[in-house]
Amino acid sequence: MAGRSYLGEIGSKLRGGVIRIGHRFRPRVSVQLRLTADPRVIFGVDGVSAARRSSGMPPLPAITRTDHPHLQQRRADVVDHFDRIGLAPFPAQLWRFVDSALDPLDGADDFLRAIGIDPARVKAGDSAEIDRANLVLELLFAIGTAFDRVAPKVAAALEARLSSGDYAVVRAAAGAADTFERIARLGQRWPKASRIGALESFLAEVAAGLANPLAIRPVDVATAERIADRLSRQMLAFDAAMRATWAAQYYLALRWPPHWGAAEARIRSAALAKAEAIERLLRRDRLLRQRDIDVMIQRLERANARLEGLMARISSRSGKAEPGAPPVMRPPATEFDRAMEFFGFDRDVRLDRGTLRQRFRALARTMHPDSAQPDSESQQAAHARFLALNRHYDLLKLRV
Repeated sequence: MAGRSYLGEIGSKLRGGVIRIGHRFRPRVSVQLRLTADPRVIFGVDGVSAARRSSGMPPLPAITRTDHPHLQQRRADVVDHFDRIGLAPFPAQLWRFVDSALDPLDGADDFLRAIGIDPARVKAGDSAEIDRANLVLELLFAIGTAFDRVAPKVAAALEARLSSGDYAVVRAAAGAADTFERIARLGQRWPKASRIGALESFLAEVAAGLANPLAIRPVDVATAERIADRLSRQMLAFDAAMRATWAAQYYLALRWPPHWGAAEARIRSAALAKAEAIERLLRRDRLLRQRDIDVMIQRLERANARLEGLMARISSRSGKAEPGAPPVMRPPATEFDRAMEFFGFDRDVRLDRGTLRQRFRALARTMHPDSAQPDSESQQAAHARFLALNRHYDLLKLRV
């Protein structure tokens, strides 16, 4: 694998922004219009909303469910209209058109035109056009929010592909975006301050891929999944090794025998210096190959073994702690320990996939933000708990 890009050539192109959208399809809406006033967008919602906020305009209307009676009635009218003509399901993108139109049915017609469907033929009962409309609606329903983070030009190209009937390309791009979105959650599991440089570089390539899923090939998706799995295991090993280093450093500083001489001091200082150098290299070098990361972690573990040898000598000599002696600090809990505690499992229990999935579903039912109180503080706390649940679940799945 290339040292300068974890996704190979495609990763370098994504990060450098040199992949261009083909001109085979003319965008239905100009990019300038997408970035300013038009709220009737199907894809690229995040970029358009950010551009509107920076220019002092209100963000795009929400496409999630709303409790406002007026909007509920408008949407109910559209649902009845679609039921009468045989259209289903109702993708989230539809409601942006409906909510921004004076007449909700006109907004629904605008939405159908935007996805390449003729509303007049649908209303006239044209079975072929109705079948094609339902095919697109099902595709958009499955896509969900996968294209919310794409760049404006990419969003326009995707909408042009959709309206021209090139559904296979849109479906493949949605699958790639969904996979990259799941991989990007590594950034939530490992905060920026605790990441190794290789993970930071990889996440930058993944973010670039999310901005342009049309440029991602199936082989890139498989490569990204394989790299993400290996980096996850490396981060777990690195985190555990660094916590062991910190715990050993504290223990030795607290319990260092006064009669020990220069030989033991050299062992401690050399091991700590080696651990510090390895940590600095792993955190700063964004171009390390994965096999080099494994070697560095193994060296860190060997440095810890030398520190643990000193700790074992102290423990064997001291026996039980003397009355009044300061307590020995236990090593901090690892991410795995915290995940096991969060799920209510004993630290030594052997997990299986079925038990883990069953416990996750039970916790998800009780911790979902929809079950929290409507006030903002309760919603924020519930959202944080739900994010923690998913982060711990992703971690435990790596161990079963």
